[in-house]
Amino acid sequence: MKINGQRLLTNLHNISEFTDTPGDGVTRFTYSPQEAKVREYIIKRAEAAGCNVNIDTLQNIHIGLKSNRPGRKCVMSGSHIDTVQNGGWLDGIFGVCGALEVMETLAEHISNPESSATDEGDILNFNYQMTIFAEEEGSNFGSTMTGSKFMVGIYDEDNLDGLKDSNGRTLRETLESLKEIPDSPECRTPLYNRNHVDLSKVRVDFDNIKSMIELHIEQGPVLHRENREIGIVDCIFGMRVVEITMHGIGNHAGATPMTERHDALCAAAEAISAAESIVSADDNKRAVVTAGHIECLPNQSNVIPETVKFTLEVRDNDNDIINSFMDKCIEAIKAVAARRGVGCDIREHSKAAPINLSQRIISSMQSQAEARNLNYKLMNSGAVHDACMLAYHVDTGMIFTPSIDGRSHVPEENTDEKDLVLAAQFLMDIILEELK
Repeated sequence: MKINGQRLLTNLHNISEFTDTPGDGVTRFTYSPQEAKVREYIIKRAEAAGCNVNIDTLQNIHIGLKSNRPGRKCVMSGSHIDTVQNGGWLDGIFGVCGALEVMETLAEHISNPESSATDEGDILNFNYQMTIFAEEEGSNFGSTMTGSKFMVGIYDEDNLDGLKDSNGRTLRETLESLKEIPDSPECRTPLYNRNHVDLSKVRVDFDNIKSMIELHIEQGPVLHRENREIGIVDCIFGMRVVEITMHGIGNHAGATPMTERHDALCAAAEAISAAESIVSADDNKRAVVTAGHIECLPNQSNVIPETVKFTLEVRDNDNDIINSFMDKCIEAIKAVAARRGVGCDIREHSKAAPINLSQRIISSMQSQAEARNLNYKLMNSGAVHDACMLAYHVDTGMIFTPSIDGRSHVPEENTDEKDLVLAAQFLMDIILEELK
């Protein structure tokens, strides 16, 4: 069963126009007016294909084939439509448009009277559902995979009030404010579920799900560098994140001698450099460390920095290695602080264990790739995805397509169109195998 590659590309290009930063990448946060435009676009296409649309009160979108039958388990596919600030045009949305293309292709095949299988029972033994996960990037509340964490029960009522954006507005308040965004007169389905937040209706009954397949750009350089067509993910990296606050002494930038300074920013800079050196010594050259967020106070050019807060995260596919490197980094940071005479508070922020994906699905993907003579690679994912939340509960697989020069989360993010179509067709093939 062949997808419509041009339709896939048209959808991707059309949706890339929904951004708060035209000409400078794609900025589209969850619950924003630009995200509402994407919701409208996808819901209109789903309704035109005769599909059923359901939105839970966390605003995860679930779209099912009209032929889906009660009591049958479903095969899921999907990703997210939100982005980071000034991000790329493919991250997340490629997996959504790929799942939508599978949906539209299946809907056409089932309804086509000239098809060799006009009875959906001839081709589908399971239901098919695409899901769009809310707030995957964490751009609003600093928590990745928020929608899927609520779906699987990792997050609860406390997180509705504990998660806050940069203005101090809670997730609960944000959800309640969605009534201010108008619905589309062209869609039968409201763009948002504006009912009282009911987490019992957000959580997934995994007894009703057979498997989950997520399509995504690699976001790294491996497939492009090795001229591979497809990546089959076997493991998603785990991570451990700590938040470090250096407490120095603020003072006049010109009148304080170098020998009498307790500069929090210089201490932080040395600490970050030490962490980089520690993890760079990894024999496997696989573990990574990142200081991704930093705040400096008072942040004035003529004042010695008094307080600096930064995050440090270590990722790898082995939890023992993650903890070993992070523990070494923490000891080095404490040593830097003591030597420079600054205070140092270290708070555990978050952690996630590495996730091994379904060997059954991996084997199916390898068989399909070999049968089609595709140049594929079995590989890890350094980035986290909504798929890893579901992987604890159901058979889960991930398909990667090459990212040109490994660029992602930046305006330069790109993938060759032929690779996009090939990967979406591979998703179609895998979904058909799962639906048998």
